[in-house]
Amino acid sequence: MSFHAPETRSVSSRGEACPRRSLAATIAAGASSRAALSRMIGRPDGYLSRFINDGVPRALRPDEHHRLASFFGVGDRALGIRDLWSAR
Repeated sequence: MSFHAPETRSVSSRGEACPRRSLAATIAAGASSRAALSRMIGRPDGYLSRFINDGVPRALRPDEHHRLASFFGVGDRALGIRDLWSAR
């Protein structure tokens, strides 16, 4: 079993926003807690903290990402979601 540390840069080498860093910064700038936002997307209190700190899950589901982006009034890409169908 190998462990991969979560991404620590806010932007990848390809210029894409890192989902963990972008979400952490957006949450820190707002008035909501990670636990409250986890509940808002229908997950247990520690879900977003584990995603940001431990890299688990590897990625948020698109609907979770979209709901968080809508809550913060930003586009999905501002929180680091990637369009899997776009040219890279």
